[in-house]
Amino acid sequence: MFDGWVKRQRGVVARWQALAGGYTRSGIERQLIDGQWRRLANGVYATRPGSLCRRGEFWAAVLAAGNGALLSHYSAAEVLGWTAGGLGPIHITVPAGRHPQEMPGVVIHRSRRAAFVRHPSRSPPVTRAEEAVLDLWEVAADLDEALGWVAVACGMASTSPERLLVALQSRLRVRWRVALMAALRDVGFGCRSLLELRYLRDVERAHGLPEGERWPCGDRSPREVPPEEVTNGVVLYPAFGTSVHLGNRKRDGAAEGSPPRTSSDGTLQGRVLRYAEADVLERPCHVADEVAEALRRRGWRRYPRSCSPSCGALTA
Repeated sequence: MFDGWVKRQRGVVARWQALAGGYTRSGIERQLIDGQWRRLANGVYATRPGSLCRRGEFWAAVLAAGNGALLSHYSAAEVLGWTAGGLGPIHITVPAGRHPQEMPGVVIHRSRRAAFVRHPSRSPPVTRAEEAVLDLWEVAADLDEALGWVAVACGMASTSPERLLVALQSRLRVRWRVALMAALRDVGFGCRSLLELRYLRDVERAHGLPEGERWPCGDRSPREVPPEEVTNGVVLYPAFGTSVHLGNRKRDGAAEGSPPRTSSDGTLQGRVLRYAEADVLERPCHVADEVAEALRRRGWRRYPRSCSPSCGALTA
């Protein structure tokens, strides 16, 4: 039993686990005095020499926070595979009214719903994916960051717009609720990255372009796509034999050294247009103009519309 806890928790154990595993109070003290163990927090020990791995740090924080504690927010994103992680504070959610001991590098959140939001199988204890998305939505520095969490979580198939909607309905107060509802509709439409969301909103819809099909994963399941690739995407226009590749990664066997932008006449006449993140976020009117021209050369019979008085797209 004790050895199983040590292995599963990356060398970290709680006092109660040591006692249940056969150690006496004096035996625990002897391990600490002899330097075999070291105290990480009150009632939490490292049973191995050297620094803890990140998973061990997670276990130490959860055990120190006590009964009902869960990894949440940015730490939940690490456990669920949405970020590389490894740095920054550890975020823990505990039931409302509890005041666990403080630990350096640990941020405590309190929730009346802590008992109902635990992921059924993940270890260490962590919030469900949809709850993690909504927690991150609430603490995001801006709307783009918030939208990015929705996109990456759904893009990696950790959750779905439908499950997020159910979780949203259980929360009375959520900032940017209207924007979140719109994002869930767009993710359901096929957007699986912030870049695709912005392309749909600021390039296609704002300028009256056809709404293409989203295909961010190629022939792979969303679960097989690493987080850094989910930040990209592919928009297909099958009726016009054209695709728009978003992000800097080469796709569909593009040759080494092929241009990431569409500034050359040759690229505009071809079927594949490529845009970096900055193009879509900072120059959406320019992107709309180029995409519209490429579509018109392949049979689209309309022109883009101006999104604002200062729009740079060339309209009819």
